[in-house]
Amino acid sequence: MKNIIHYSWYTIHLQMSLKHLLPIVLVLLLSCHRNKQPTVPATTKVEVLRMDSIFFNTPTKDFQRLKASYPLFFPETTTDAQWIEKQNDTLERELFAETAKAIGDFSQQKQQIERICDYVKYYFPHFTPPKVVTLISDVDYPSRVIYADSLLLIGVDNYLGSKHPFYVDLEGYIAEEQELKYLPVDVALSFAQAIIPAPRNATFLDSMLYEGKLLYLAQRFLPDTPQWDLLKYSQEKYQWAEANQAQIWRYFIENQLLYSTDRKVLNRFIDLAPFSKFYLELDSESPGGVGRYIGLTIIEQYIEKQPENTPLRDLLSISNDELFKKANYKPKK
Repeated sequence: MKNIIHYSWYTIHLQMSLKHLLPIVLVLLLSCHRNKQPTVPATTKVEVLRMDSIFFNTPTKDFQRLKASYPLFFPETTTDAQWIEKQNDTLERELFAETAKAIGDFSQQKQQIERICDYVKYYFPHFTPPKVVTLISDVDYPSRVIYADSLLLIGVDNYLGSKHPFYVDLEGYIAEEQELKYLPVDVALSFAQAIIPAPRNATFLDSMLYEGKLLYLAQRFLPDTPQWDLLKYSQEKYQWAEANQAQIWRYFIENQLLYSTDRKVLNRFIDLAPFSKFYLELDSESPGGVGRYIGLTIIEQYIEKQPENTPLRDLLSISNDELFKKANYKPKK
């Protein structure tokens, strides 16, 4: 769906042989093992501002009062006339109505976010839960969730379900991520991104480890979420990655990709895509971003080799070279 108004405040910021798929029971057992967590009491309460509902349910005659009450959300780059046009646009109102049906009163999502915050605060005691703001973003899917300072901005129109008519113009692999079950995943990843700085002048290995750290933290913040959902893979694609882990790693090594700084390598194996690009016959069977999956498995092997009382914060201070060495990564065969 084409954006009607650009929200300046919202955009701040092989040939490998296929092995038999792992039995689903084994995958579930692995997921349970990976997600062992300490008992964390549920104490967090977050404030939610439903700007989507407030904006579309405020009569036009009261627009100036609305703008004065929430100036942060009405930048001067957009005129009052444009805001009012948006407020009364038939398509915009239909998008809001469809979002209201999918999200409801947001109570379930609020509880999920509060639980995530419980875990973030457990591992990072100085963390202060943000104020949650729900918005209609005109399906700005690259910015579904933004954590900025004391605010958590959520474009709730990005979670209507992959088959929703409003997503008909999206590529299928993008629409697949527009499921409501991925909202807490996006929230957890937004917190992880605020905690872990992105690497500069990164090699492919650096990028894999960075993505692996993000996913590992999100996994700690969402202990009951299956790993395939964290990666936004179908179970079938996840099992493919598990079964072909050794072949994927061998491909990276044999093609000397680990220390490459070529942006095209990230496009092939890190970025959002319908599949990973080995340039082999079985590419279409692979999930996109297998480098993210490999990065997570390396981080897991590093963590497994550390003493049980090692703080999760230590993961953030170790250099990638030392982490990779200590992980002594051995892919499953």
